Amino acid sequence: LMCISFLQLREPKILPCLQQAMEPTYTMVVDDTECAYFDEVHQLRDFGAENKETIAELLWAFFHYWAFQHDYRKDVISIRMGKIISKKEKNWTTRIGNDRHLICIEDPFETGHDLGRIVDRQTIRIIREEFERAAAMLQHDDDPCVTLFEPYNYEN
Repeated sequence: LMCISFLQLREPKILPCLQQAMEPTYTMVVDDTECAYFDEVHQLRDFGAENKETIAELLWAFFHYWAFQHDYRKDVISIRMGKIISKKEKNWTTRIGNDRHLICIEDPFETGHDLGRIVDRQTIRIIREEFERAAAMLQHDDDPCVTLFEPYNYEN
């Protein structure tokens, strides 16, 4: 969902918002929740074609955005809306039980559900450090793949 959100936020946009920005063409009810979205994928064939960023540029921008630009204290990722919304708007500003709201990702169908609610302080720190590490390597390393995946090389 973070990747989808990132691609919805690019200018020009690479992915559309299938729920808010387009007229729903498909609706079903799952556990008393109405799920409606645009599903005529063939009509989206050239959506995003105006964006000329390379895959390498997008990969770096993805890690850079989540490491340095996203405001984890105030923002909620919403692919349903195709934009960032505020924690205040969702009333996700305080911890309730085990729900911490440190990285807020709105469930696109069950909109009161924060998919990131189980992330604790240590986990969010590790995730953000990895985003920072990846962004730095992709920006400064001539062969970033070797360095990027070095901690996960299990052959040694």
